[in-house]
Amino acid sequence: MDTLENVQLKLETMNAQADRAYLRLSRKFGQLRLHHLERRNLLIQNIPGFWGQAFQNHPQLSSFLNNQDKEVLSYLNSLEVEELGLARLGYKIKFYFGRNPYFQNKVLIKEYGCGPSGQVVSRSTPIQWLPGHDLQSLSQGSPENSRSFFGWFSNHSSIESDKIVEIINEELWPNPLQYYLMSEGARVEKGKEGKPVPARPPGETSEPADNKSN
Repeated sequence: MDTLENVQLKLETMNAQADRAYLRLSRKFGQLRLHHLERRNLLIQNIPGFWGQAFQNHPQLSSFLNNQDKEVLSYLNSLEVEELGLARLGYKIKFYFGRNPYFQNKVLIKEYGCGPSGQVVSRSTPIQWLPGHDLQSLSQGSPENSRSFFGWFSNHSSIESDKIVEIINEELWPNPLQYYLMSEGARVEKGKEGKPVPARPPGETSEPADNKSN
């Protein structure tokens, strides 16, 4: 009869084998996935304003944007989400901007990971605002403007900041096309039911059932 110690040793050996197999699969599919992500990025770059429109169309992300944020995001050429470590210990979100009248940065980065004691920590690129265009200061000084989305880059502690990261990582990044194509009516449906509805192709209209010919 196996002793408890022998059974435990067999379990540990099996767990080690499973871990090695997981790492091999992660590397394999990571490389395959990377190829498609690079191809997707190239195609998106040929669609002007793609990422800015996807942000505006997302039912939750849009609530973090004021009018000036939407203008700045129209200069967003590319977005990348990089997983840190095979065990997904964190994320690095990269925003690539074209030349714009708001800041000098070509790339803004927000990074989330685990600190030494296991707590979640974040760091980000300081935004080099051009004179008179600091959206954080402008939004604080005007009651007509809501808080700027770009305050997220310097926000490292609030639940709101964590929510933005979660939305980008789990919804926008995996399939940005569905949000780029989303119509205003579909955004309302998404907000109510949690399921995105793609925009209807141009020229296609729905007819009431009573008006259809038999």
